[in-house]
Amino acid sequence: MRHAAFALTVWFAGLHAALAQATNPAPPIPESGPAGSSSGAATSAATDFNWVWVSVLIALAVLALWMFARKRQSGPPR
Repeated sequence: MRHAAFALTVWFAGLHAALAQATNPAPPIPESGPAGSSSGAATSAATDFNWVWVSVLIALAVLALWMFARKRQSGPPR
């Protein structure tokens, strides 16, 4: 359980750093093309943020597996 708590703490620290970096104000990026077009800057920003959602899904899958294994370890219900 200590390892899970440590891993969760490290994961949340990384998530906090990623969100802090993603929301840090930056100078405007000059874009070419009409407004609302799929510019390179917007596509790049969306791709940079995708790893956060992937890590959330992986963490949820690991948590589900851990809960399933824990339930199986406890034996049949009384």
